[in-house]
Amino acid sequence: MIDELHARHLVDVDGVRQVWLIRHADAYRGLASLAEGTIDPPLSLRGREQAALLAARLAPVPLHAVWSSPLRRAMETAGAVASERPLAVRADPRLREVRTHWDEGREPERLPPGSYPFPEPEAEVAARMRAVVADVVAGLGGVAAPAPRAAVVTHNAAIAVYISGLLGLTWGQLPMLAQYTSVSVVAVKGDRVVVQSIADATHLTWSTLNI
Repeated sequence: MIDELHARHLVDVDGVRQVWLIRHADAYRGLASLAEGTIDPPLSLRGREQAALLAARLAPVPLHAVWSSPLRRAMETAGAVASERPLAVRADPRLREVRTHWDEGREPERLPPGSYPFPEPEAEVAARMRAVVADVVAGLGGVAAPAPRAAVVTHNAAIAVYISGLLGLTWGQLPMLAQYTSVSVVAVKGDRVVVQSIADATHLTWSTLNI
């Protein structure tokens, strides 16, 4: 019975690849406004501390690839993860954040709670995230390890849309705000994708900072 349960959820199953979806560290502290078109700030001091805590948490975890959104806050977070490993960070524009009204220099529309708030269609976000995760998994195909694993640094809403889709939910049905540097794990084998954890950020409790 336990073996069947594990097989159903891709636990200890041969041929499984893991993708660890990570929200970037903080880059917004101290910014006066977000509604100035597309912005690309570096990590804040708090963000660099968060990235260091994430890197320490992942230090004992075997990683075989590191991918990132090309935005600076994601690339710097990914760089912290990859810094002590013989891995280059691969940037992919499909991992960018969902396009917002702020990116277009406009304030967000006032919508009822739970409404999808972005000008980029939810289906398009889900499709690009599925496509890039499939490419990440394909890139692990030649790795000779029991459980090939990639760290993928991206953004809050992009992760939420992707995870919600895997769970058969739409925006607003999974009331999730992933904390900075939180980790969501999906396991993949063939066409099967199983969510194994969502937005875990326990490494942030290692710090005495008010994060």
